Amino acid sequence: MSFDVEGGAERAGAVCRSVRIIRHATSLRGVESTIERRAAIPGQSHLPPGLLQLSVGCEHPGDLWRDLEQALTP
Repeated sequence: MSFDVEGGAERAGAVCRSVRIIRHATSLRGVESTIERRAAIPGQSHLPPGLLQLSVGCEHPGDLWRDLEQALTP
């Protein structure tokens, strides 16, 4: 799933650096959850700068929600 973070590229980058369970990486369709800022990839600058793509793996849903919540809380 994808979502746009208020605050643009700087805030989205901070979210990616703040997650602890979710890996900041491109999804290779593995079993781990990943998050990435697609606009940071060469050739993808047409995407909104705060857009994050989340690929959910097999971790416990509650753990993922808590990880996202702590990363999104300023």
